[in-house]
Amino acid sequence: MNIKNLEAFCRLAELEHYGKTADELGIAQPTLSRTIKRIEEELGVVLFRHHGRNIHLTKIGKIYYESVQQGLEKIAAGTKSVRDLVDPYSGSIDLGFIFTLGPEIIPQLLQQFRSDSHRRNFKFKFWQGNSPRLIENVKNETCDFALCSFLKDEPEIEFIHILDQPLVAIVANSNPLASKETVSLKELSEYSMILSLDKTYYMEKLFEKQQLPLKISCRVEEDQALAGLVSIDIGVAILPFNNLLEFHDVKVLQLEESQSRCVYLAKKKDALLTSAALEFERFLTNKEFQEKLLPEPK
Repeated sequence: MNIKNLEAFCRLAELEHYGKTADELGIAQPTLSRTIKRIEEELGVVLFRHHGRNIHLTKIGKIYYESVQQGLEKIAAGTKSVRDLVDPYSGSIDLGFIFTLGPEIIPQLLQQFRSDSHRRNFKFKFWQGNSPRLIENVKNETCDFALCSFLKDEPEIEFIHILDQPLVAIVANSNPLASKETVSLKELSEYSMILSLDKTYYMEKLFEKQQLPLKISCRVEEDQALAGLVSIDIGVAILPFNNLLEFHDVKVLQLEESQSRCVYLAKKKDALLTSAALEFERFLTNKEFQEKLLPEPK
């Protein structure tokens, strides 16, 4: 019993006439009769009763018709969903990204990606989180990709370097360092530091490399909360620059030792990606978008 046979059964149930149904389906009437006969024999029931030149569903036939119709609708919906996913011009992309990319970089990235008329119909679903959480989403295939930090000991994941976010220091305007325009790591090491969870390892290694102490005031999940805490002088912080910092009562300082945070495209090594996801990966790894992407500290 195949789908075409079931579709023929449903159409016959709706038209209630062998001749009209056969003409519409483009098959001979005896072929249609044999198809229905095979379905009835396989089920062991009678599906139609003759009434003059027309036919009508039996009670069992009506029950069967309702079930088959619902099943065919689900199959059609599933087929459409899959075709939408693999359509090279209107597919879907599931993208995760770390919090620091949300305010400016992700909107700019998507604007550039969609500026090509062939990409305007792509659909996106987004997830935000810290790097470990996003990597789990990639491993369980909730996300096609994650834009995040590099994580060690992730053999299932391929990390592709995408861009570098310049790092700056921020201090409360009431902090003594606010009178400066640039600051060294040594000067920052004299103050308690507020860390973002997904940059803790990076900051620890940065200060360790400089053989400087790292006094930690607290840890937060995302950088806007971090900036808010800095503004009331809970501690100082180092973070990727973004223009939203101007809305916080903080002073942005250039680092004397230039530093940047690497952002990677993370994907599962054995994942089967849709045409849309592959197109997005090609765009990101081309890197032509980067020149206009990163905000410049003022």
